[in-house]
Amino acid sequence: MQPGPILADDAFTSRDIGNFMSEIIEKSVDSLAEDLSSSEEPQNGSRFSLNRILNSILVFSLAGVFFYAIATFASDYQAIFHAMALFPIKDLGLVLLLVTVGWLIRGWRFHYYLVNMGESVPFFYAAMTFLAGFALTGTPGKVGEAMKGVFLKRDYGVSVTRVVGVVVVERLMDLFGVLILGSFSLLFFPGWRNIFLALAAVVIAGGIFLCMEKIYRPILEAMSRLPIASWISIKILRILLSGKDLMKPRIFLVGLIVSVVAWAMEAVSMFVVMRGFGLHGTLTEANFVYCFSTILGALSMLPGGIGGTEASMIGLFAYLGISYSDGLPAVILIRLCTLWYAVFAGMALSFYLLSLKKGARSPVRPV
Repeated sequence: MQPGPILADDAFTSRDIGNFMSEIIEKSVDSLAEDLSSSEEPQNGSRFSLNRILNSILVFSLAGVFFYAIATFASDYQAIFHAMALFPIKDLGLVLLLVTVGWLIRGWRFHYYLVNMGESVPFFYAAMTFLAGFALTGTPGKVGEAMKGVFLKRDYGVSVTRVVGVVVVERLMDLFGVLILGSFSLLFFPGWRNIFLALAAVVIAGGIFLCMEKIYRPILEAMSRLPIASWISIKILRILLSGKDLMKPRIFLVGLIVSVVAWAMEAVSMFVVMRGFGLHGTLTEANFVYCFSTILGALSMLPGGIGGTEASMIGLFAYLGISYSDGLPAVILIRLCTLWYAVFAGMALSFYLLSLKKGARSPVRPV
């Protein structure tokens, strides 16, 4: 069934684009959709405001520093700093390489999704916008990664709501991939099996719901006739339908394979970090520690999963017989090499994309 007239894309002004980026940080998708409903085309020479983005990153970074400071000083901070200083440089380089390659693979998947939605975006640009989205990883549920749509709208005329639909599918595929990886190690953690299966059920239910257009479409179309809910119901429906188009068997399988490979690299990174600190544990055990904590952190909807992810890692380390003071340096380092590395790499690429001159941009196509 093709989308009805209520799903026609709206254009928006350069001011709306800046507001959109701000609302990504301060509000939810509900407020974002309202900003996309203006009826004017973007104007040449439009600029993006970085103030709210930088404020968000600053607040998020301070929250992270505060959290890690408490965790560190609650233990033997001198021993932790000493352990961090002695971590092998070659192992650190390997961890960063694995994480970066995993990002590039997922960047290819982002481009693959755009192509399958009929969008003509060069791979290099799609990969850059994908990585730039990491700047707002610290927003709840990573909703800030929808800022990728602002760049794609500006330079290639891609509907922002279609990009948000891609982001929804990316999150689902990431969780599916991590679930598959974690299931390989589940037999070694029988005490955590029920929790893991419950988390898996939530993720699978989300994927099934995205495909059930016959259920959510009539409800959202009915809500669109209500003045108080029309704009948000229309935007949500457009996002869900865009995501549903990417759940076709072939596209789903490709996205899932990419997810498993990319996240396996980060799971291996966890093992390299554990080995570098001299912690006992097999690759299978490191895999489960990373996968389980990643899922829990993602579903907690906490900014960047801060708190939930680290606590899960510490708890699983304790299950393996690794003490809090011994395991904390490994937790801090793996998060520095995944979460915080991503945030600042994304911020650097955001600055680059925002600095592009008009001549370097492609003309905006009519939507």
